Amino acid sequence: MYSLRRIIGTYLQKIKNILKGNETIHESKNKWDSLAQKNARYFIMSDYGENISEEDFRNSGHADVDTLVVQDEILQPFFGKILLEIGCGTGRLTEFIADHFAQVIGVDISSQMIEDGTKRLASKKNIIMYATDGVSYPLKDQSIDAAFSFIVFQHMPTPEIVRSNFEEISRVLKPGGVVKLQLRGIPTRKGTWFYGPSFRKKNVLQLIDGLQFQILKTDGENTKYFWVWLKRQ
Repeated sequence: MYSLRRIIGTYLQKIKNILKGNETIHESKNKWDSLAQKNARYFIMSDYGENISEEDFRNSGHADVDTLVVQDEILQPFFGKILLEIGCGTGRLTEFIADHFAQVIGVDISSQMIEDGTKRLASKKNIIMYATDGVSYPLKDQSIDAAFSFIVFQHMPTPEIVRSNFEEISRVLKPGGVVKLQLRGIPTRKGTWFYGPSFRKKNVLQLIDGLQFQILKTDGENTKYFWVWLKRQ
């Protein structure tokens, strides 16, 4: 019975989301700049509540990098090379990812996040951060060895914007390079600050259609954290 209620609830939420208008990329950029000014740490890592301290913020980043990057056997062969972090925010993860790569390039839609992150991590000389328009990266073709993203794609306003980011990853990633990224696996309500479209594996196949990507692995389909590993052909 619980499973049936969940299925019905999921489809009803999808219908409601279809009826509600989409946030534009310009609106998304303004929103994230505003949230960064209000309480950047909270809106990056809301699990700890609005009063999250800098210490807890850093500790959460260190723990996530250890679990999601350091222990990842697909990413491990690329340690010591160049990694792109999509949606780096103020560098919660970037700071610790940089301990394992020659260079980490972080991009984020929020100029305020990038400004704050650049100051936070000024002592880390192998980190570069760029503010972007949310759909393109200021990087040369085939200049990145690996890419990573966590709790970012789940906030992109539309599947089309997600697809644009997939196209950019394909462009900047070297042949043989890999990307590990997290998508939203279950729908949530439009109009909330954390909204973003949800995906299943069949949708990922559509997202990479025509791009030079091979799916290496997926994990967590139909959950909040739907992970996808791709290899650039």
